[in-house]
This record gives sequence, C-alpha cells and structure tokens, in this order.
Amino acid sequence: MKDKTRSNKGLWIGLGVIIIAIIGVMFFRHTGTSSQSSSKVQIIKVGSGNDGQPFAYLDKDGKPAGMDIALLQAIDKKLPQYKFKLTLSDFPTMITNLKAGKTTMAMYQVEQNAERKENFKFGTVGYTVWDTLLATKKSAGVLDSFADAKGKKLYVTNSTNQATLTDTYLKKNADAYSVVRGTYTMEQVAQGLNSGQFNVYPAPKYSIDLLNRQFKTNLVYGKAVNHSNAYPLFNKKADPKFIKAVNKAMAELKADGTLKKLSNQWLKGDYVPKD
Repeated sequence: MKDKTRSNKGLWIGLGVIIIAIIGVMFFRHTGTSSQSSSKVQIIKVGSGNDGQPFAYLDKDGKPAGMDIALLQAIDKKLPQYKFKLTLSDFPTMITNLKAGKTTMAMYQVEQNAERKENFKFGTVGYTVWDTLLATKKSAGVLDSFADAKGKKLYVTNSTNQATLTDTYLKKNADAYSVVRGTYTMEQVAQGLNSGQFNVYPAPKYSIDLLNRQFKTNLVYGKAVNHSNAYPLFNKKADPKFIKAVNKAMAELKADGTLKKLSNQWLKGDYVPKD
C-alpha cells in the first residue's frame, strides 16, 4: 500500500507538471502572437488641412474636423494593419511635406494635374467633384471661360489646381487679368468678393454653394472651365501595398454610401463623382 500510494502521488505530480507546462506554452504562444500582431501595425503619417472649413480644419476645441478628416478616419478604421498619424497644415505646406517625404499620404481635396502626376501618385477613387467654375457677383457678369475674365481680378489659393489653371491661361494670354494669391479661409474669400478686392473666384460648385449659403455672397457662375475630381494623394515612395489597401477601402466606402453620407453631412449636398 505504501508503495502504491507513492506511485499514485508520483503520477499526480507528473501530470501536474505536464499540465503546467502545457498552460505555460499556450500562454507564451498567445502573448507572443499578440505581441507579433501588435508589432505589425504600421504607423502612416498623413497630411491634411488645418484651416479649410468644411474640408479639413481645427474646431473650437482644437480638434481635427471636416469631410477629409472624417474620410481619413473611415479609411483608417477599415485598415487595422495601419494607424494614421495626422500632420495638419495649410495646403501648400501639406504638398511640400508630401514631396519631401515627411508624410506618406495626403487628403485635402487634391485634384490631378500634370505637375502633380509627375511628383506624386494618385488614388484611383475620386471622392469629390471639383469641376472649376468662375464665380462672380451678378454685376461682374456670368463667365463661361477664362477669356470672359479679361480685365478682371481673380483670387486663387496657392498651390491649388485653380492656381495652375489660372497661370496656364496667363502664359498664353499675358495680362488677360490680374491675380490675387494667398491661403484665404472661406470667410476671407467672401470678404474679398464683397469688398471688391477681387471679383472672380475659380472654384468648385460646392465652394460656391457654401459661400452663398454661409456668407450671402450671391455668386453666379457659367460653364465649367475644367472637369476634375479630388483624390487621395501619395508620396512617390509610398508602399504599393498601402496604396492598394487605401484604394480598396475607398471603393468600399463609395459602394456602401459612406462617401455620399459624408458629402451630405459636411458639404450639405451630394458632390460625389458618379463615375
């Protein structure tokens, strides 16, 4: 009996050691997997705006807000393998940061043009229609082309596609009109138009609608002088896998109605491209 008892005790001790060992292995495998999974999350520096209401700006509490910010958050949520870190600035600085490699991606109503295609990579899914119209007060007349703006004064934001379009026409038609350049807020644009600092504002329909709605500018416009959409923008050295992931997320957000919802929420209308 004595020997049998010892034998049983030895058996139970042996089983206990094995069970503890198994639990230990499972624990380390679990924690090792979690650590490995966590380490796979890649931080992506993303540029956007800090002064462009309602697209990307800082709210009264100093927090990022606007359509582009909300869209970035929706993309980030769809991509658990990445974590976006925002770098907010004015538009020209955002473009400079992306070109210098300080950021990997940018989203701030960026349109395609030849110069940008040379320096950056564009996403494949447009999220806002940006057909350029020449907005004016009724007293300045309805303009259907840059030729119609002869003798007038235009305002353009530095580094925007509207600035490029305006300058391209001037290169072929010197002194056709004068240009005021800057990084004005929408309120400052409204003040400039109302005060007569300038009388033509090349802009997309939703910007004109915003000025008329919020600042009572009563602007009119004619035919579009350029057809364009806004796209996500990437540094030339951005990982193709990351670009592909963002394009996929954007396509899903367009298909499930998220883009339209964000457009209605922030821009007060459906300005999502139909193509």
